[in-house]
Amino acid sequence: MHVLNTLARLLAVSAVALTLGSAANAAPTYGNISSTPGVYFGTGNLNGNWTIDTANGVEVALRIKNRATLATIDGSSGVYTAQSGLCNPICGGAPKAMWNYEFSVNTQVAGGSLVLNDLTVILEVDIDASAGTNFVSLDVLDNWPDNAYWNGIESTGRNPGALDYGVQQSANPLFGDSGFGFLPGAGLYDLRLTVYNGASTTAAVLASVTTQVQIPEPGSLALVGLALLGAAAARRRKA
Repeated sequence: MHVLNTLARLLAVSAVALTLGSAANAAPTYGNISSTPGVYFGTGNLNGNWTIDTANGVEVALRIKNRATLATIDGSSGVYTAQSGLCNPICGGAPKAMWNYEFSVNTQVAGGSLVLNDLTVILEVDIDASAGTNFVSLDVLDNWPDNAYWNGIESTGRNPGALDYGVQQSANPLFGDSGFGFLPGAGLYDLRLTVYNGASTTAAVLASVTTQVQIPEPGSLALVGLALLGAAAARRRKA
């Protein structure tokens, strides 16, 4: 039943992605993809493993990162598989999930010349682990007090400056401003990032990208761990 539900969600999300992709004249690109050089990707973070859509001079990118190791996760299938449970005590401070989502927007690629102040950027976070979707919408340019902005010079703040054309952020599901606000259980969750050419979501879509994060059942992870231990023991016996 879970496999059927997952398949149903994949088909539904694919339909949405095709609709948005048509509006933006592009389809998402999956894989170990780097965002366009020239816009930084956060302190200590490496480029790569993004799911990207580029259209109308705008690049939008999403990815999932392991919060404990800070390593990006492979999303070459369009689905990122993250670990379940808490990152603590590996991660210090307040409770954190084992993964973060990250996004990047660049409005001046492939000849683009737009600035963020003239646009609306919405991140939608699915909080429903079942076959349905239940999106919480976040205004990217006003939701986080520590957004990373770029206009050739890096700055940090809630809202973009007059010349800013790049914005990036990383959020843990357990952060109150992440859209989740809880520890996601096993299931498939969708993320969608959309840039609108105007002051509201009624404006034309310039670019939009959708990706998914799969949280496995804790038992699945245990079985994988046991398999790895068994393989290691077999190698030791052969040695």
